[in-house]
Amino acid sequence: MDGAQPDWDMEAFFPGVESGEFLGFRDGLRRELAELLERLRALPALTAASLEDWTQALLALEALGQRAGHLQTYLSCRRAADSSDSAVARETAAMGKPLSLLQKMSVTVQQALARASEAEFKALANAPELRDVRYFLERARTRAGFSMEQALEDLAAELAVDGINAWGRLYGQLSGVLEFELNVAGQPPRRVPVSMARTLMEDPDRAVREAAFEGSNGAWRGAADTVAACLNAISGTRLSLYPRRGVVHFLDPALFDACIERRTLETLLDVVRSRQELARRYLRRKAELLGLERLAFYDVSAPLPGTQGARIDWGQARERVSRAFGDFHPELGALSESAFTERWIDHQPRASKRPGGFCASAPLLGQSRIFMTFNGAEGDLSTLAHELGHAFHGRVMDDMRPWQRRYPMTLAETASTFAEQVVTEAALAAPGLDANGRRAILDQRLAAAATFLCNIPMRFDFEHALYERRAAGELTVDELQTLVLEAQRKNYGDALDPEGLDPMFWASKLHFYITSLSFYNFPYTFGYLFSLGIFARARREGAGFFPIYQELLRKTGSGSAEEVAASVLGVDLQEPEFWNQSIDLIEADLERFVALAEE
Repeated sequence: MDGAQPDWDMEAFFPGVESGEFLGFRDGLRRELAELLERLRALPALTAASLEDWTQALLALEALGQRAGHLQTYLSCRRAADSSDSAVARETAAMGKPLSLLQKMSVTVQQALARASEAEFKALANAPELRDVRYFLERARTRAGFSMEQALEDLAAELAVDGINAWGRLYGQLSGVLEFELNVAGQPPRRVPVSMARTLMEDPDRAVREAAFEGSNGAWRGAADTVAACLNAISGTRLSLYPRRGVVHFLDPALFDACIERRTLETLLDVVRSRQELARRYLRRKAELLGLERLAFYDVSAPLPGTQGARIDWGQARERVSRAFGDFHPELGALSESAFTERWIDHQPRASKRPGGFCASAPLLGQSRIFMTFNGAEGDLSTLAHELGHAFHGRVMDDMRPWQRRYPMTLAETASTFAEQVVTEAALAAPGLDANGRRAILDQRLAAAATFLCNIPMRFDFEHALYERRAAGELTVDELQTLVLEAQRKNYGDALDPEGLDPMFWASKLHFYITSLSFYNFPYTFGYLFSLGIFARARREGAGFFPIYQELLRKTGSGSAEEVAASVLGVDLQEPEFWNQSIDLIEADLERFVALAEE
């Protein structure tokens, strides 16, 4: 792994961080952002007389925001691929300045829109150049209710560079270089990055899984004080700012960012909790098949006996995903071809590579970039399909404006989960697939369902408890471990071995350390169940549904989740019926799995 280079083509962005192209783009962006901030601050209040000036300033802000996103995507990708690159680290930290300028401008615009009368705002939102981003402007006006006076917001934006965002960068750097020694009886010890732990916990050998779990958790324990400081600082900063911004409850910003109402989240969680026993039944049955009394945390993704087969190489993964996408719809197949031939994907394990996976859109290139660590497991194949689904979402919106592409995470997970279903359904339908093969695929699908029905709610419960407790002071490492174990027991019940839970989950899960969004996790369960319902309809209606699916994806940045679902699909997300119908599909998979297991 040492010395290996990233697989993706980042030169399509810039030749490097020291190239003239990069430096010219960066410096020009900084200059134009500063100029636009002055211009915005000098504008009079929004009236009929200043309407044109405000329109042109907003168009300039939209364009500069897209350029800043291009630069940030490039640096984020480079940073994830090699956390030891000091030049990229320096530029990533320096990116805080232009982002703080954007934040200042956003607050200026939000407050100007909030001060405008209804008639004045309506005139602006109906201007020909802005009419198709009305939803974005309406949200900006509403967000003003979550802001302090201008001078304080300016100060908060400046302090964030070396404050909350610096803590997030520290976590990212630490997680990228952290390694552990994998000690398996009968095998020579070897050093591996923590980014490989998840894949190793899919190994058929329980000794390897346990060694990866204990080794990676040992590495996180060694960094626990630092990681706890990061989490306390990130959550504490938010809690300090919330009352000054008029935030009544710490969930309110997360709900706003997710574009859903509290009732929708409550309905979703109530339905999930009422049917978690499905996931627990699966986990108990899997333990029996593995010859265990109960599963440990590191057994959940283990292959079943007789089903593991050979490891998948990268060429096979590419062929399987491309064929499944192409057979489902030519446009999905074309997206897959672009991703592989244009080298959008960084997949190889390497030292200094950050754990996790993501898809970053690059609208200025008409492309995306996918980051993951592929080690030949079936779960890695699902991750590949998942991230390519995100890339398809980006392609569907290629011709749309930047502010129309700002969709929430609740809807962002639609295309990714849909793509996973496409690949697994293709695998189930493969000619010559025997009972063991079907059982392996169903096991993989049910493991994913257990994640969304138990693991994601566990993360929500942990984070909810964290913010409740953090309001009274910093939490120690022991207290963080206690909170995460309590959340695991609540959601997994007796389905997991109480001695095999994961006390370091709070440290190893990157999502808790993302500074741009709080409560990053519940949108995954939302998106999973939302997408299951959509995929079921796609199977019923065939190719004729695909244009409806594309329309839904294109509208994800132009309305709340409830509005998009009602207008395109005709469903009410605040009622349990839709969510229960999605979980019914999981129950059907479970019955098939149990029947196969009994054969």
